[in-house]
Amino acid sequence: MAHPIVLGYDGSACSAAALDEAIELSRDTSGATVILVYCHEPPPGLSCALDRGCAAARELRDYERRVEAEVEPMLRHAADRVRAAGVEPEVLLVWDDPARALEAVAHEHGSHVIVVGSHGEGPIAGMLGRHTPFELLHHSDVPVLVVPHRH
Repeated sequence: MAHPIVLGYDGSACSAAALDEAIELSRDTSGATVILVYCHEPPPGLSCALDRGCAAARELRDYERRVEAEVEPMLRHAADRVRAAGVEPEVLLVWDDPARALEAVAHEHGSHVIVVGSHGEGPIAGMLGRHTPFELLHHSDVPVLVVPHRH
């Protein structure tokens, strides 16, 4: 069985270029799958998720539902593009740091590559001065393919 390709996808132009590259890579492998991973860190201050009675936990669940509703059409469109190329997609929305989440998904699914765009961060990562491709290249033990945005 082919090893799945893990794709970090956020709907940006850069992640669209990474999607194209992941599709091309998967075409070279019989039975390949592409796992589209949308990572989202909840805003600081929304915590105590373990205590279901906590007001912040309820607020966090409401926030997660709003984000899911906003990103679902974008992820469905990306999955449709993968499917149209004759490749089986899987879509995951992960509530965690993107670099950590992508590496964890790659390990869980036995992937041999993580594909990401060279930039296209969400607002929270940008505020924190975080850069997912840089973090992956320096910390991941799964090979990382960083795809530049093609104008």
